[in-house]
This record gives sequence, structure tokens and C-alpha cells, in this order.
Amino acid sequence: MDNSLNPTGDSFGASNSPVAPIYRNLSFGFTGQTGEYFRIWIVNMLLTLVTFGFYTPWARVRSRRYFHANTHLDGHSFDYLAKPINIFWGYLIVLVVVGGYYTAGFFNPIFTIPFILMYIFFGPWVVYKAMRFKAHNTSYRNVRFEFHGTVGDAYAIYLGMAILIPLTFGLIVPYWIMKQKEYFYKNLSFGGRQFDFTPEAGEYYTRYILGGVMSMAMFFIYMFVFGAIMLPTLASGEPIDPENIPISFYLSIYLGYAPLMLGMVFVQIYIFVSLFNYNLGRMLVQQTAFESKLKVGKFYWISLTNILAIVFSLGLLAPWAAIRKTRYFAESVDLVHPGAGLGEFVAGRENEVSAIGDAAADVFEFDIGW
Repeated sequence: MDNSLNPTGDSFGASNSPVAPIYRNLSFGFTGQTGEYFRIWIVNMLLTLVTFGFYTPWARVRSRRYFHANTHLDGHSFDYLAKPINIFWGYLIVLVVVGGYYTAGFFNPIFTIPFILMYIFFGPWVVYKAMRFKAHNTSYRNVRFEFHGTVGDAYAIYLGMAILIPLTFGLIVPYWIMKQKEYFYKNLSFGGRQFDFTPEAGEYYTRYILGGVMSMAMFFIYMFVFGAIMLPTLASGEPIDPENIPISFYLSIYLGYAPLMLGMVFVQIYIFVSLFNYNLGRMLVQQTAFESKLKVGKFYWISLTNILAIVFSLGLLAPWAAIRKTRYFAESVDLVHPGAGLGEFVAGRENEVSAIGDAAADVFEFDIGW
């Protein structure tokens, strides 16, 4: 045998063995610009005010289409295909229910009970419909996402497990949140390929327990500082006159309260970011994996400065904050794909979505604004 055709010199033909795929990281990108989005945002705001809020669905669709169109993966952008009129019906239904609730409460709080029961018993159905709507109206390279969850599973998770929260003294909450994520991710598909999501409850409990420990530590520190401030007054034995308490006393209390609130926000962001990274790391679409590199500190800084910028600019910097946050999300997420690109992944699927399929969408697949 001529071994020149076999670099390994293996007479049994090792070249016929399966070749391991070469995995490549495909990064998401976001090309939205503050100036462009500001023009969309300010027009949306003005038209919403002029129409007393009835333009909101159209504003929402315009904004989402801009963000989807400027989110890129492997040289292609995403699309948002929802019709504003469908969202409009969802807003009307919510408006009627909320308006009825407050009107009933104005006459007698007992009259609000039917609306509360309606919210409880129809909530899971609304969640199910919203997930189907958002998946159906999101596409990449002309291929829509699909959601295959059932109404029964929605009720089992969002209502059945919620009933167990007081019975378990809240200990089931991390597991409940995990099941909500599992309900969405495991029932999602793209191009006929089902997503696989395999979380472990222990990872959720670890993060929530650590977040709880940090929250308790900050609360005790605040109470210690508050006690140290109050101790001289209490030790004097003199009655406290609310009219003669110095402003410095109140100032010291608020100065101690502000770090506590900032710390609590940090805990929330820690739980969100760590679970976001973990969840993406547990997802697969066939051999394609996800990887998230969000950093707690950086995301905390972006979130905090965004809030301050919006407050001190009286809302005018909201477009800048939205662009900034979206860009960081996009640049922190990669697809780990076995191949040079996603061309073969969507091959044969790009032309399957037609205007007929779009028109046949269920008229009740409305978005509720979540």
C-alpha cells in the first residue's frame, strides 16, 4: 500500500475515521446609534402623547424593529415582524381590565375580587400567548423562531407552583424561577431545531442564597450605623422632640440609607447576571452552544449610570442608555458553532416563511407589553 496517501502511515486507513468538527465563536454585534434611535424615540413620544397613549403599540413595534435590525450575527441581522394592530388589541384588553379594577375599587374594595381572580386564573394563559407571540414574530435570515409550550404547562408552573410559595415559606422560589426559564427555553425552536436547556436547581439556590447573605450583611451594617447614630440621643435619657431634631441627624440617616439601596441593587444585578451567564451556558441547539461573558461589575456600572443619566436629563438620555445597554449585551454573547458560519444551519429554511404564513397567524396572538 502506498502510505503517501496516509500521513499517519496507518495501514488500516485512519483517514476514514470521523473528523471532529472545528468549533468557532460567532459573536453578536449591535450597530445602533444614539442619534438614529433618538429620532425614532422622540417621534414615538410625541405621537403617543398626542394620541393619549393609543400610538403606544406602533411606537413599540418601531423601537423593536430598530433594535432587531441592528443586532447582527454572522453577517445577518434579526427581524421583528409583529403587527402593531395585534399589540393594540392586547393593550385595549389590559386597559379595560385595569380600568375596571380601579373603578371597582373606587366604589368598594370587595368589587375588585373578580378582577384579582381574573388576573390569577388567566395570567398563565397570557404568559403562554405572549411567549408564542414574541417567538413567532422574531426571525433571523427569514426563518422564524417558534414556541411549542402548552397552556397546561404554563398553568402548572405559573399558577400551580406559585401556590406552593407560601406553603414552603418561599423556599421554592429559586426552583420556581428555574422552571419558568426551562418552560421558555426548552420549548423554543429555530428552523425546526429544538433548543435544549438543562439547568440544575442547585446552581439557582447557590446564587439566591449568596445574594440573601449579602443582603442580610448590608442590612445589619446599616442597622449598626443607624444604632451608632441614635445611641448618644438614647443614652442621654432625654425625650426626643421631633421639632428640634437637627438636620444633620436626618442627613446622616439618608447618607447611610443610600449605600444600602445601592448594595441591594448590586445584589439584584449579581443574581441576574450570574444566572443569565449560567442559563446561556446550559443551552444547546443541536451542536451549537451559547456563551455569555457579562460582568457583574460592568453591568452594575452601566445600569447605575444609565439611571442617573435618565434622571438628571429628565428622560432625554433614555435612548443613549438603551443603546449602551443593548450594545453591551450583544457584545457579551457568542455562539459556539461547529463550522465556518451559520449558512448550512439555516439552509433550506430561509424561503419557507411567506406572506400567507404571516397572515395566517392567530388573531389572538397579541403582545401584552411585557
